[in-house]
Amino acid sequence: MTSAQTTASNQTKLLLDGRDLGTVSYTLSGGQLMLPLTAFASLGWKPLLDPYNKVVDLAGCVRVKTTSREAYLIGGPNVIGVKTVGVLQPLPVAAQLRQGSYYLPAKALASYLQYTVVFDKAGGQLRFTTPIDPAKITPTTEACLRNITGGS
Repeated sequence: MTSAQTTASNQTKLLLDGRDLGTVSYTLSGGQLMLPLTAFASLGWKPLLDPYNKVVDLAGCVRVKTTSREAYLIGGPNVIGVKTVGVLQPLPVAAQLRQGSYYLPAKALASYLQYTVVFDKAGGQLRFTTPIDPAKITPTTEACLRNITGGS
């Protein structure tokens, strides 16, 4: 890759619904903001890496291949988990292994769960906003959100 496609890892403040979750590493690749699994853990998305099958599960409902741009919805409104699998729109860039940690495209993954993401590079903030418009939240997204927030 050229330096225009990939930059070194940087730091930014991670916010969820205005709450400061601390500082996380990020990198840019192909114009996409990439976050490590630890950042998704801070958001409550419970990343689960399966190196044998080369996948990462997020929030118990989104599966990302670590070897390609493929992403899947696993489960459904009443059965979040691996019982069923639906293909999602491919990620804009593939997962990347950097310094022993997988980095995933943040905005693309957030869009699957209808989160709003704003990256203020100058201000040093990455803001995630939980979806709150009931008219736009699908039953599957609602089930995923319950999994993320622990049912609250």
